[in-house]
Amino acid sequence: MDYNKIEDAVMKNALNLFAQSAVKFFGIDKKIIAPANTEIKNIEINTNYTDYIFYADDGSYIHFEFQTTNKESDLRRFLFYDASFVYRENRKIETIVIYSSDIKDVNSELNMGSIKYSIKTFYMSSLDGDSIFENIKQKIEQGDNLDDVDILKLTFIPLMSSKIDKAQRAVNCIKAAAQIKSNENKIQCISMLFALLNKFGNDEIKKSIWEVFEMTDIGRMIFEDGIKKGREEGLKEGKIETILKLLVKKFGKVPEEYKGKLRNLSLEIIDIILIEIIDMKDIKELEKYLE
Repeated sequence: MDYNKIEDAVMKNALNLFAQSAVKFFGIDKKIIAPANTEIKNIEINTNYTDYIFYADDGSYIHFEFQTTNKESDLRRFLFYDASFVYRENRKIETIVIYSSDIKDVNSELNMGSIKYSIKTFYMSSLDGDSIFENIKQKIEQGDNLDDVDILKLTFIPLMSSKIDKAQRAVNCIKAAAQIKSNENKIQCISMLFALLNKFGNDEIKKSIWEVFEMTDIGRMIFEDGIKKGREEGLKEGKIETILKLLVKKFGKVPEEYKGKLRNLSLEIIDIILIEIIDMKDIKELEKYLE
């Protein structure tokens, strides 16, 4: 089994599910549209924070961070990320930091003279992981379908308040997820658990994840789902190249900024541009689709 390919597919599944359910779980009064283009030129940061930045329906960014530490340097790091995105895109950004159950209170504001910065906090210690686990486990045993928020709750249980140690909670969640009858729910849940525990889990927890993959058909399903998505992405890339060729032929040159934004659009918007491009009089007409 190709674990690298499975991991890529799992991360994509997790990101998509997170985007759908996070606003409900965290009570955000916005709608997530799509993952944001998080590449910042000339900035090197050894972290996977970019997995959790999204475009919102009001034109702003929503930036999620998961933290198991409480250091002032973390707040400065978030400021650096956010300021970099604001400078590049001139968009508002809302940062929500989710703290594991070990952390119950943090300083959420930074005052550096002219620069004042604040984050929104969400404490997993406020949630009873044991009670939530029993409730979701009962749903699974009854064969009920889990909604997006249920899946997110099951994923977050290892970070919640509990009388059980974190490693055992992770194993319990993985085993419960493996018993879900709906293949779609099962894939979504294992994907989210993998993504979260791959970041926070120790070697023992990560080994348990792979054992679930090897003992069930989940790994095969996710692998096949990853291949399918790869084909879809190949189709999208082909259409983008067609758009770029048509734009060059019609207008002579395509700004690099347009090229980058085109690749972040959905396949549906790409198809619309392919139809509309024939009637475009100015390349700037493309901007209404890139906002």
